[in-house]
Amino acid sequence: MKNIKFPIQLLMCFFLLSLVACNEEEETPLAPTAADVKFSYTVDPDNANNIIFTGESNLDTWFTHWNFGDNTSAEGFQAEKLFYQKGDYEVTFKIFTEGGTAEATQIISIAEDIAGGNLVENGELDDDSSWTVLSIAGGVDLTFQAGTAIWTGGSWGQMGIYQAMEVEANTTYQIQMDVAGSGMSDCWFEVYVGTVVPMDGVDYTDGGIKLGLNTWDGCGSDPFNGPLTALTCSNGGGDGTFEFSTDVTAYLVIRSGGNNLGDDGVTVDNITVREL
Repeated sequence: MKNIKFPIQLLMCFFLLSLVACNEEEETPLAPTAADVKFSYTVDPDNANNIIFTGESNLDTWFTHWNFGDNTSAEGFQAEKLFYQKGDYEVTFKIFTEGGTAEATQIISIAEDIAGGNLVENGELDDDSSWTVLSIAGGVDLTFQAGTAIWTGGSWGQMGIYQAMEVEANTTYQIQMDVAGSGMSDCWFEVYVGTVVPMDGVDYTDGGIKLGLNTWDGCGSDPFNGPLTALTCSNGGGDGTFEFSTDVTAYLVIRSGGNNLGDDGVTVDNITVREL
């Protein structure tokens, strides 16, 4: 019988490969936990609506993400956020590591709306004064009731309201309003700011969607209630901010329609346009 001999080099290769395999098993990154992430915040002494956030983690991260609870976000361990409307905001700081993700959440309370006048007249919708009804297509009814504006109906019609505002050049403004509904079916709710004068019977799109709900884009089908900036999902929509390069008369247009606006329709209140 022949003796089978293995060269020493081959034995060394087997040994090294075994070491590498063991090390790979030992170095499998562990998933982070809630104990591995936290954040703190301070209030800007010159502006109580401006919050400075600082994230912390004892792990190596390859990405970090802030969700400020109003449909806005940021990256990095340091972030600064201006909240322009009073309320409670669920702020989340999330870390991404080789082993997975973990997050920390706190409720941030803002006591007052941001300083600065509201460009919208009768934003509380006490009645229909200062607003013009925009009839675009039959099937949707619009009523001013109990300090709100309510869109009801559907049948693939749409209705809107609008008013003119004088805006200053190179100034950033943000739109906000409270919206509520029992859930829509094949519908949209959209907000525009444009320079074209709205006309009955004509669809309004000037300036592009600034905020919106759209059942095809993933929001508005289920019951909703809250600031539109926190709920908006309309494709092409923004965060409610806008700016013009010259002083202009701009038109705030709010319109809604579609197949079925739901049993309770869509209710709007507390409309504001404020300088940031």
